[in-house]
Amino acid sequence: MSIAEALRVALSQIWAHKLKSLFSLIGVVIGITFLIAVITVVEGMNRYVQEDFAGSLFGVNSFSIVQRPTVQTGNYSAEELRRLARNRDVDLDDVEAVRRAVPDARYIAWRNASRMDEVWYGERRRRNIRVIGGSEQYQAIQGWEIDRGRGLTPLDQQRALKVAVIGPAIAEKLFPNGAALGKRIRLQAHRFEVVGVFERKGGLFGNAWDAAVLVPYETFNQTLSTKRDRVREISVKANNQREMLAAMDAVEEALRIRRGLRPGEENDFHFQTSSGLLSAWETINNILLAAVPGLVSVSLVVGGIVIMNIMLVSVTQRTREIGVRKAMGARQRDIMLQFLAESSIVSLVGAALGIGLGLGLGKLVERLSPLPASIPPWALAMAIGLGLLVGLSSGIYPARRASRLNPIDALRYE
Repeated sequence: MSIAEALRVALSQIWAHKLKSLFSLIGVVIGITFLIAVITVVEGMNRYVQEDFAGSLFGVNSFSIVQRPTVQTGNYSAEELRRLARNRDVDLDDVEAVRRAVPDARYIAWRNASRMDEVWYGERRRRNIRVIGGSEQYQAIQGWEIDRGRGLTPLDQQRALKVAVIGPAIAEKLFPNGAALGKRIRLQAHRFEVVGVFERKGGLFGNAWDAAVLVPYETFNQTLSTKRDRVREISVKANNQREMLAAMDAVEEALRIRRGLRPGEENDFHFQTSSGLLSAWETINNILLAAVPGLVSVSLVVGGIVIMNIMLVSVTQRTREIGVRKAMGARQRDIMLQFLAESSIVSLVGAALGIGLGLGLGKLVERLSPLPASIPPWALAMAIGLGLLVGLSSGIYPARRASRLNPIDALRYE
């Protein structure tokens, strides 16, 4: 019997026993659906972190100088964490040292500690907003574009003007008619004039920045800060990766000299870059992708056992048919091929249905949340391969049992 003939006979048998075949593939469908759905979401997260999140958090080709890590991207011992906690505060003198060290940097910006607050306009209120006291180039380093109005200027900083650039989520909440420019919003007991509205960033984490208010650093110091002249972060943006690394070396040297650190002493400040975050996420991503097949294998093993049991029942029910086929000259390998084809086709159909359902769940998550979805080709190949593997492994024993039936006994079977 050729493979094509075996497939034809297998398909006819599956079609003749549709309900039984449906129950056979349920386990495989569940396992593959879970596999594809999880990989779709994890890969979507991976793409988003690599393309958008890291850049929006730290800036592209940018690095930040902070007292201690604001986003922990490495494995720190307890002693290292205690040492980082003892680091000196970053201040305006450090800002000047950085500006002298890298005068040709594309942008240099700094900000005070951002805080969660609420903003008012008349009776309208928007809670859980992020208020940031930043220098005029902070928005450029973060990649924030202005949709309406303008951004902060050096004059705003010098005169500590009470002006603000707000995110689109705040503008929509406080000014549903779209007339935000020139209006005076209230932050705590202070009123700020809205001079600009940012473009929407969106995405999983971008939504937090859409609900941000940026005010001049000096204004924040004088009105909203609990600690005057504090610098939470100094950010430097270069034109490319090579210039960024050179700037980091120059800044490190300048800060060590300003702070009087001797050779061999640890830095009492910390550098943050998007590469550290990407490295940490890559580790998490690899762990998730390595764990998924193991979790899915439980469902696939159950699905394989179900297929095997139903195939064994099928062998019993078709004993007389097997005897007739053997009497007409069918060899053991022909019988084996037929039953292996049946179990493989059932499992592959289950894998195909699982792929469809998994993709559907991934798209549903993408539609109902800001979480992106992406499916790599290798995941589809893995799902099909697992389906074929389950079909073959679960069909071997029933196929061998069917092929070894004595044709005379099989013909007498009632």
